[in-house]
Order: sequence, then structure tokens, then C-alpha cells
Amino acid sequence: MQCPVCNSLARDRTPPDYGGIVVGCISCGNYEIASGYLDKLRALDPSARNEVLRKAKHLAKFANPSIDARCFQGAWP
Repeated sequence: MQCPVCNSLARDRTPPDYGGIVVGCISCGNYEIASGYLDKLRALDPSARNEVLRKAKHLAKFANPSIDARCFQGAWP
């Protein structure tokens, strides 16, 4: 798969019953995208996608970053 943030080669690490997507990217690291937010993420320009992931990492502290509604605040033009 391609990383939805940086478009590099990534691994789909999504467990069978998970409602979203779990991504393993060499450049971006491991992160989750909550159900319903993949298309919203892809609609952003590359710098905004990086900002959304940065917010997810900041909010996660010690857990896997998860891209969800909180990460999109201020990301829309």
C-alpha cells in the first residue's frame, strides 16, 4: 500500500476486526486512521497531511498515533 500521508511504500497493519486503518510507514512511522477519515486525509495537500499526522503524534504521547476529528482542526483551507 501507499502511505496516505507521504505516498511512500507502507505496510497495511490493520487487524481483521478494526474499523479504520493501521499504517506502517518507514518515513511516517506507525499510525492509525479512524474510520471515515481516510478520504478527508487524502483530500488535503501534502503539507496539511503532515500537519494532521503531527497533531496525531502530539496527542498520542505514548500510544500509537490515531488520526481522527481532533487532528483536522485548522487543517482545512
